[in-house]
Amino acid sequence: MTRQMKRTLRTAAMCFPLAAIASCAKPPQLPSPPTTISVRTAVVQAETVKVIVKYPGFTASPRSIEIDARVEGFLLKQETADGAVTKPGEVIYRIDPRQYEATLAGTEGSLAQAIAARDYAKKEMERNAPLVAANAISQQTFDRLVANYQESEGQVLTADANVTQAKLNLSYCTMQSPFVGLLGPSAFFEGAVVGKMPSVNLNSLVQLDPMWAQFSPAASDWPKFAGRMKGGPLHATVTYGGNATISTPATVTFIDNQASTQTATLMMRVEFANPTGIFRPGVYVDVALELGEQPNTVVVPQEAVFARETELYVWRVKADNTVEAVEVKVLRKMATAIALVSGPSAGDRVVTEGIQKLKPGTKVTEAPAPSANAPSTPAKASSPPAKAP
Repeated sequence: MTRQMKRTLRTAAMCFPLAAIASCAKPPQLPSPPTTISVRTAVVQAETVKVIVKYPGFTASPRSIEIDARVEGFLLKQETADGAVTKPGEVIYRIDPRQYEATLAGTEGSLAQAIAARDYAKKEMERNAPLVAANAISQQTFDRLVANYQESEGQVLTADANVTQAKLNLSYCTMQSPFVGLLGPSAFFEGAVVGKMPSVNLNSLVQLDPMWAQFSPAASDWPKFAGRMKGGPLHATVTYGGNATISTPATVTFIDNQASTQTATLMMRVEFANPTGIFRPGVYVDVALELGEQPNTVVVPQEAVFARETELYVWRVKADNTVEAVEVKVLRKMATAIALVSGPSAGDRVVTEGIQKLKPGTKVTEAPAPSANAPSTPAKASSPPAKAP
């Protein structure tokens, strides 16, 4: 072994123990997690709250009609534009009236002829009445004169009916609005031949003020509605498609006389003013019925409620400052709080901040209140509180 090789082996031997020691050293210890978590809490309150139940519904017009052409002819003029608000008696469409004016003139002429023939037959009958009494003419001849008069009287009635029908047909050439309503899109335009299938329907007209909202609560809910209505009308609030910025008061005006055996629901209707026309027929709405007040109702802050799958919970702080998850049943959601049917009791403490950090048995401590002079800092994003039904 050369001198150089021996020097290399000695160097390796010296280095090996150091490397072995280094490789066996323990990794640095991570700091142990805190034994308590800082949170904010609130005391559960008992309050008197309004009992409100919500149902999905849809709007409907109290008066909705189809504008049909009742006579055939050229569409001469559309007097009111599509989408316009009409007034009672306002002309919407005109059909060319000339053929119906001519028909009316002909029937009036026939009526005049029938009247003249009737008057002549009457005079003939009256002149011959003394003759038959004096046996100057036979009874058979006089009976024929009476029959002629009666037949001419019938012809007058027929001719008069024809005149009435001709006047009606002429009036159908002018289509007017029967009420204040909103006109829809026209199906035919000037110059088209209308009034014969399938070109009968020209447009539609709906009333917008007042409006209806129809909804169908479970038939089992009816007894509490009936009991509440004994004290007066049942009031409600109609909200446009869940948009709380568009809502209006309403009153229950109709309850169906029988429940549906297929759905076990009972159709109800509320009526509300709609002067701006913001609600249109067929819009989905929320109908919130007011069923009085309920005292001593447990109320918790909205931010205290969280969801696990399909259930809602709050973290309740126990006497030993550990937390437990308590399932809650919601009565109604208010502006900043949630009224409960069941869950924590009044006086309990529930966690309102730091919810996402907790698990059952976690020990918590109350976070210090922020200083009034401390600069505000943006809060970290966290899971939003669950929406109450």
